[in-house]
Amino acid sequence: MANFTEAGISFSVIPESRTEEVMQLLAESFFPDEPLSTSIGLQRNWLWDWIIGDVIKADCSIMATNTDDEIVGVRLTDPVEENQQSKKRMHNWLINYIVPWYAWLFGNKQLSRGMEGIQKLMGVLDYDVFPLFKKWDCTRIQYDMLVCTSTKTRVAGLGTELVRRGEERAKELGCEYSYNLVTGLYSGKIFRNKLHYEVLEEVQYAEFLHEDGEPYFQDTREHPSIFSCYKKL
Repeated sequence: MANFTEAGISFSVIPESRTEEVMQLLAESFFPDEPLSTSIGLQRNWLWDWIIGDVIKADCSIMATNTDDEIVGVRLTDPVEENQQSKKRMHNWLINYIVPWYAWLFGNKQLSRGMEGIQKLMGVLDYDVFPLFKKWDCTRIQYDMLVCTSTKTRVAGLGTELVRRGEERAKELGCEYSYNLVTGLYSGKIFRNKLHYEVLEEVQYAEFLHEDGEPYFQDTREHPSIFSCYKKL
């Protein structure tokens, strides 16, 4: 395991006061590289600011900072309970209906096609946390948002350590399982290979096609697939 102390890296729960710094990190190091975002032209916007700010308020997200107290990585998760369905459904409604409407209104065909693809993809993956409470007989689940490390500060093993510390924080808050949607090659190695999450469903981007025969997501670069996975904490 990397010696993060020697590298000048510290870990802590993200306070609400640092939300804007988190959003700046994502604008620089997440949206330009994450395969769904690059394929549909998604960038930082007011909706993501609101959703991620709401997740940070849940006090279950971890940040890594350097010796200058700059944020160089984050693990964003939400400790979800079954009775929070209305809140999460609102998030999904905004993403699945408001964003496509905005894309249609302003004639953004790339975003419109991409959001159509994402809606269908979530159905194929059966990605929904709420049926899992009964299936797993639990009361609280660590619900994935994302993991991101700065492209300016590369520290070996940082992404894995952020996820691991996120698991510890989730357990402190009473989460019994972690449920994740993994979109990239490098995060896939963290969840599948290093931390041994069990894959539930997986879709190859190149094989997920629009009715015109072309892939919905055409700028996924080196990232081959998207998968849902879980782990008992």
